[in-house]
Amino acid sequence: MRIKMEQQNDKIDWVIILEANDCSCDICGRREKNFIKGYCNATTDGMFRYKHPEFQLVLHLEYKLLLYTLNTLGLMVKSGRKFQDGDLIDELFEGYQAKLIEIEEYGKKVLRVIIPDPDHRFPEDPQCQLEYSYQALPIKDLYIK
Repeated sequence: MRIKMEQQNDKIDWVIILEANDCSCDICGRREKNFIKGYCNATTDGMFRYKHPEFQLVLHLEYKLLLYTLNTLGLMVKSGRKFQDGDLIDELFEGYQAKLIEIEEYGKKVLRVIIPDPDHRFPEDPQCQLEYSYQALPIKDLYIK
């Protein structure tokens, strides 16, 4: 999947919090090992400044792509765009649409970015590839039990 790279000169005034297997906590140093392979919890923290829900991505993409995706959405919000449950976004990936779904995580609503499989299928499609099909699950279901 190719990303659409555009030069962004806007200042990013939010952070991205990433919980992923083999990532170390900046505070305690503990290494995370609890996610199903291929999943993580990457969430923006700062969209509230724009009266907008935070974004979440659970498919563990390579770090540059993960940061690009969440920061590009954040920059769109910063420029005045508002997103909601069910929106399809053409501007992130060349030839692919991403979908946003509203999920309640840890007592607040977030917009989760859903990436289609290589055949453009989303998790609700029974033919969606397994490694993409768990994206709509609550975060608690993405941990190894």
